[in-house]
Amino acid sequence: MENLPPEFEKFVNWCKTEALPYWAKAALAPTGGVYECLRMDGTPVTDSLKRVRVQARFSYVYAHASALGWFDNAKTVSDYVWQHVMGPGSQGGEDIPGTGYKGCAHLLAADDSLHDGLRDTYAQAFIILAGSWRYIAFKDNAALNIAKETLAFLDSNVQAGNGGWQEGLPASLPRRQNPHMHLFEALIALYDATQNPQYLNRAGEIYTLFQNTFFDAGTGTIIEFFNQDWTRADNNGGPVEPGHMMEWCWLLRAYEDRSDVEINAQANALYTSALTLGLNTKLGLLYDCVPPPTTGGTLRTWPQTELLKASLAQAKSGDTACMATAANTIQNMFSTYLNVPVKGGWLDQLDAEGAMISITMPTSTFYHFFCAAAEVDAFIKWHKKRVG
Repeated sequence: MENLPPEFEKFVNWCKTEALPYWAKAALAPTGGVYECLRMDGTPVTDSLKRVRVQARFSYVYAHASALGWFDNAKTVSDYVWQHVMGPGSQGGEDIPGTGYKGCAHLLAADDSLHDGLRDTYAQAFIILAGSWRYIAFKDNAALNIAKETLAFLDSNVQAGNGGWQEGLPASLPRRQNPHMHLFEALIALYDATQNPQYLNRAGEIYTLFQNTFFDAGTGTIIEFFNQDWTRADNNGGPVEPGHMMEWCWLLRAYEDRSDVEINAQANALYTSALTLGLNTKLGLLYDCVPPPTTGGTLRTWPQTELLKASLAQAKSGDTACMATAANTIQNMFSTYLNVPVKGGWLDQLDAEGAMISITMPTSTFYHFFCAAAEVDAFIKWHKKRVG
């Protein structure tokens, strides 16, 4: 296999030396948890609603960073934010029957009072992810129990009779593949934390739903939106989101690594179709959705991090040409989203010509950047063993 592009180390070093130290200071709110976003000059937006899933994601990032040895103060940061998730972030749910953890809330007000007590399935996936990684990093048994109890809560209160889970408690329409994709990710992490095959089997149930419902084999795309009976919602269940196609490609490869399931054809189809349908060839970046509007379309940060992760997964599976795509994606991110005055900061969205749309730096975006950097680091280590 060829030598690694220098962009790989550059991106990992950016995460270690710039992003992790910066956000550990700038994002932490004095009353607990993190701010929802920062202004482009780095000052916090203090009057915004707070999504609890953003808090859980942030705690996960610093737990994983600690496991990698990337940031000395990572445990303190992860603990600080996790405490907020378990406190204000878990308000509500008093009317939910049963014992044990009853899920996190959806939204907090700026003063950390409860704004929306919805038990959003998407948000619960990140409680499981963060709890699993806090056990991997810190042997935090309480957090691992919360992850397990969150899954039990979903099974008891949110699971649908026709496969998968509802959007939340209370249920709503349309149903989406997205919460299931993140539960797939979370269950893989819970399996990694415990080595208990029941969690890999649960991930397998979501994979079956992917095969039968989410994946359109004819087009190599992901169907996003559904009616209650899993028929496609309006607009044939669209629009198509290339970033989610890349995210599924990466997750399928992760599932393949841990199971005996053959997913090669599906991963290849998703990767190829996402590039064919979704690439802005001028910028070398993926559109948010396709086909883009006639006015031009938009390009958020996270589809690019998913392109990077999927490219690395494809390269590991034997398509070494994807290494160049990964390197180009990193370079394109440095010349656009990461080309900002605040060291460790980012832009969140561009227009089709590459001009800035963002007026804030969402804290949630760090999850995407960090996951991508962790995958680059894992690829570097894998490559060294291969050539070693």
